[in-house]
Amino acid sequence: MKLIHEDFFKIYYENTDSSGFTYHTSYLSFAERARSNMLNEKFPELCLLLKQNSYFFVINTLQIDFFNPTYLFDNLKVLTYLKNSSRCSLSLIQEFEKENISISKICISLVWINGKTKRPSRIPSNIISRFNSMEIV
Repeated sequence: MKLIHEDFFKIYYENTDSSGFTYHTSYLSFAERARSNMLNEKFPELCLLLKQNSYFFVINTLQIDFFNPTYLFDNLKVLTYLKNSSRCSLSLIQEFEKENISISKICISLVWINGKTKRPSRIPSNIISRFNSMEIV
C-alpha cells in the first residue's frame, strides 16, 4: 500500500449535529474532497477529462469504519493510499486521523468510465504507472 496523498480539514458547524458530533456523511465529503485535491495537484490532465465529462471515476464499492468521534473545530488529517489497481479500476484506502488517533477508515473502489459509452474503460497506462510510482514521505 502506497501513501499517495495527505490532506487536512477542520470540522465546522455544518459538519456536525446539535450535539457537536461530526455527521457520518461529512467523512464521505472530506474523502471526496481529498481525492479531488489529489487529482488537482497531481493529475491536472485527468481534471480536464473530468471537466469535459469524457472520462470519469464512479464508485463501485465503498466501506467505511468508524473508530472514534470527532467534534466541532477538530482538525483532521486524511491519508490516501493506493491499495491496488487493475485495467479499469483503482482501490484506495483513506484513513482519518486526529492528533495521531485513528478516527475512520474508508475503503473505496473506483471504476474509470468512458463518458460517451458510459461503460468501464481502460485507465491509461501512464496514469496507472504514475499512481503506482507515487509515494509521499
